[in-house]
Amino acid sequence: MAERQYIEGEDEHLLLQLVANGNKLAFEQLYEQYEGGVEKYVFFITRSKEVTEEIIQDIFISVWKKREKLPALTSFRGYLYQIARNRVISYLRSLKARYKIVELDEAAPGSRQTDADHRVLYNQYYKMVLDAIELLPGRKREVFNLSLEEDLTLDEIAQRLGLSKSTVKQHLYSATASIREYLQKHGDITTTLLIFIALFEY
Repeated sequence: MAERQYIEGEDEHLLLQLVANGNKLAFEQLYEQYEGGVEKYVFFITRSKEVTEEIIQDIFISVWKKREKLPALTSFRGYLYQIARNRVISYLRSLKARYKIVELDEAAPGSRQTDADHRVLYNQYYKMVLDAIELLPGRKREVFNLSLEEDLTLDEIAQRLGLSKSTVKQHLYSATASIREYLQKHGDITTTLLIFIALFEY
């Protein structure tokens, strides 16, 4: 009980340090603090409680597995939402997952027309995202995919490709900007499109 009160009285940096050292009580507190906001963000895009729960679990498992990097973060919230964005994009890119969305939508009584419309938009923007990624120059596409698919940090990508961290950051920023521009240029402005564009706001 004393340990719980001590953790609650410290700032977030110390909390992150405690988690990095393997303190599960500190991790539980971090989870309780951020889980609600991330859950709303993920559900708003997936529209599936089941899928959202799976993604949330995956996000925080990733945080725990890579906990040693937490003390060096300048913004844990930014780090957490970047993982969330990557997981959601991976979900949208998965053909199997998209079929799952179709099944869930068709199972919802009284909302078939609306769900069908959403499904068409998701499929349309999903294809647009893939097209935008394919149009990226080779190195930018490689950096973006390492960040998206393998959830690598800037340092890890730099080490993998033999580049400086600043160069990797520049490639990633340019790649995400190109994807956002492509989506804005080729899609009608709808709420769904705005969600997709938001996925690329780092």
